[in-house]
Amino acid sequence: MDKLIDKINTGKFLVAIHEYLCSINNASGKGATNDDLGTRIAKTLINEVVKLKRNDIWTYYEQVKRHSKPDTHLEKWI
Repeated sequence: MDKLIDKINTGKFLVAIHEYLCSINNASGKGATNDDLGTRIAKTLINEVVKLKRNDIWTYYEQVKRHSKPDTHLEKWI
């Protein structure tokens, strides 16, 4: 992650994770095991990005706050 972090658009990355989490939350009951695994992977990725970006992560998180769907995970994880 150290080598990749400067090559990704952190704001878009957070929005993509947010949209993924919204999509699996809307899928009712189907593939709960896969959804749990996906959620854990997303949380791990967010934790790694937070370690590298530190307090700057909140600047990027603003893009998620402006999203049409409310955030139920990322703010807690950050």
